[in-house]
Amino acid sequence: MSSGAPIVAVGDSITWGWPEGPERSWVARVAVMLGVEIGNFGINGDTLVSMRARLPALLVHKPRAVIVTGGTNDVAMGRRVPDMCADLGAMVEVIAASGAFPVIGMPPPFRVPELERELVAFRQFIQSLAGTRHLRVIPFQRALSVDGAPNGNLFIDECHPNAEGFAAMALLVVEGGFLNEVAGG
Repeated sequence: MSSGAPIVAVGDSITWGWPEGPERSWVARVAVMLGVEIGNFGINGDTLVSMRARLPALLVHKPRAVIVTGGTNDVAMGRRVPDMCADLGAMVEVIAASGAFPVIGMPPPFRVPELERELVAFRQFIQSLAGTRHLRVIPFQRALSVDGAPNGNLFIDECHPNAEGFAAMALLVVEGGFLNEVAGG
């Protein structure tokens, strides 16, 4: 992983690739499939507050795009959705001001209904933000769901995808063309 990658992904354990590891994460799979370097800056247990704090250090390397995917740990820790929205909105502003293209990864489904309800509210905010700011949004929840419910065959626990889940996430990114504008150069 190089900090000079044209695309960087900042997130939590789902971005990092837990438990498979970064080399089997959705990020690594997308990089191979698109033939572009993507820096994986996922950290296990990370929250939107922490991602926001470390974002400036990633932007000094002038990536073309920054993919932000988070919120799962925030809801698990009981953070309020308005606070999560404020953090993500601030990150989008900082990324855009740096000249990079902000891309938002929707948090995957949480297989705990009361926590999933919080993520649904957060996803609604993301859609609204994307509409007003003309942002690219990667709907990871779709890759890991069947008929709107989490596909248990693609998870190892309540929130972490298994190898097949990471493959489904990567395929969604590539087939959906979510990085086409920034992957080429």
